Amino acid sequence: MNHKTKATARILLAVVLTICLILPLTPAPAMAGQNPPVEEIAKIFDRVAQEKKVPAEILKAIAYHESHWQQFYANGQPVGKYYLGIMQVCPPKDPQVVQRLKYDIAYNIAYGADILKAKWDATPRIGDGDPAKLENWYFAIWAYHRWDSYNNPHVAEAYGRTPFQDQIYKLMNSEYIKGVVNPVQVTPIPKSQIPKSGVPSKSVSWQTPQPVHYAAFASGLPTMSRSQEDKLLSAVPRIYGCDRIDTALRIADEGWPYGCTTVVIANDRDFSDALAGVSLAWKYKAPLLLNSQAELDARVKQSLLNLKPLRAIIMGGENAISAHAEQQIRETLYWTQDIERIAGGDKYETAAQVASLFFEGEEKASGVALANANKLSDIVSLASAAAAKGCPLLLVEQANLPAATANALTQFGPETVYVAGGTEAVSEQVIGQIAEAAGLAEDQIQRFQGNNRYETSAHILDAFYPEFTEMYVVNGKAYPDTLTGAALAASQNMPLLLIPPQGPTVGSYTEKYFESLAAKSDTAIELKVIGDQGAISDRSILKMRYLLDETSGAKGRS
Repeated sequence: MNHKTKATARILLAVVLTICLILPLTPAPAMAGQNPPVEEIAKIFDRVAQEKKVPAEILKAIAYHESHWQQFYANGQPVGKYYLGIMQVCPPKDPQVVQRLKYDIAYNIAYGADILKAKWDATPRIGDGDPAKLENWYFAIWAYHRWDSYNNPHVAEAYGRTPFQDQIYKLMNSEYIKGVVNPVQVTPIPKSQIPKSGVPSKSVSWQTPQPVHYAAFASGLPTMSRSQEDKLLSAVPRIYGCDRIDTALRIADEGWPYGCTTVVIANDRDFSDALAGVSLAWKYKAPLLLNSQAELDARVKQSLLNLKPLRAIIMGGENAISAHAEQQIRETLYWTQDIERIAGGDKYETAAQVASLFFEGEEKASGVALANANKLSDIVSLASAAAAKGCPLLLVEQANLPAATANALTQFGPETVYVAGGTEAVSEQVIGQIAEAAGLAEDQIQRFQGNNRYETSAHILDAFYPEFTEMYVVNGKAYPDTLTGAALAASQNMPLLLIPPQGPTVGSYTEKYFESLAAKSDTAIELKVIGDQGAISDRSILKMRYLLDETSGAKGRS
């Protein structure tokens, strides 16, 4: 080999060695990934759920069932082969989308949420189709896995399996990641309503199973640890009993721990006479107790012995509280003879008789509250707030001013009349009759109305309680908790706000009302809840507490 050939060979060898140094013997993967902390993954789920309006509770449980919240294996490679990533989605044809599904965990979760939404649209609608109700997603979860007989509960049971959607519900009801995921109750569709094979039909009317539970996105709550939730909940007392009579007694214990001078007793089923009892309870600083018609309840008897009142007022005639029950009350309160009934010919006369007690010796009444006797939600909100300002309650009909109410207005001559509800509660014609009977101009009649009972309640509180540091909240549909709670709130001159069963929902007037309270308050507003978990859930309390703390000038202070 000549000198020139040797030089060329040395150059070629140097090039080959250089290339070998640059390139490893085995090719490295194009990309590698690492799973974020589970706390960060939970936040991604919450963010996607809020954007897509898909329950994070369901997405989280599906992901845990499919991948244990893993986007990557320990070696950094994406989880899955035929199904990809944390949500285990079927790969589409687009290679760029496949790459994102493999390496972008937030994209994978959002993609899974879109699939679940598509299943929601394709399967039979449950109930009113509200995506905030967890129970309405039963068929969509079924279809996320397989929309066929495989996940039919009857077929699965025959083969010793648990259908996919029931597995997801079971996961949701457990703390499958300690300290990160809280258990969530969901009511399944009864298996007896599901066909024996195949899939449910769209032609069937599917009712939302009761009780209903709501997704976190409906409340706009951030992710909280169990310790954070427990801290917030521990600062909010609840008042409730095992039934309506017991709840009224618990309220009496709360408001009158050392006894009282007067008690008001009303029927626990027919609220017509109890309505006026709210303002009467305020006048005499008395608890409102509930009792059955026939005889004195043993628990009420014990409460009377504990309270030791010197006076008892029975609301309504013997159809409300029987003569036998009255005799038992007299025997229980053996130390006093001051026991009376207030009973008109109907609820309008009864309310007028109660109102007359407010104006004994007064030349002119400052104000009177009026509400439709058949609109209990409006009555509760206004009766409590107005009573705390010394204004009694009178009752009307939507299109008629009863004679007893008209006579009372003429007799009292109030300076202002407060009316609860819009024209569907009290018509403009009745407003004119009220003005004529009371001798007022129509601008002296103040109407409170909202799109629903919750807005109306907030409007009333805005007018009667511009500033406060404590408030009661009660489920606006939980009667008679609202009535007995109204008496307690009025006696303490504290506002009582009606809220929906699911609490303040995102964008609702109630949510905005809480935000306005927090924004203008220099001190933390304390909440007190009337009702059990079935009436107002812990999540509802967390949302209210979060709204008050998040925008309050007192945030961070105790």
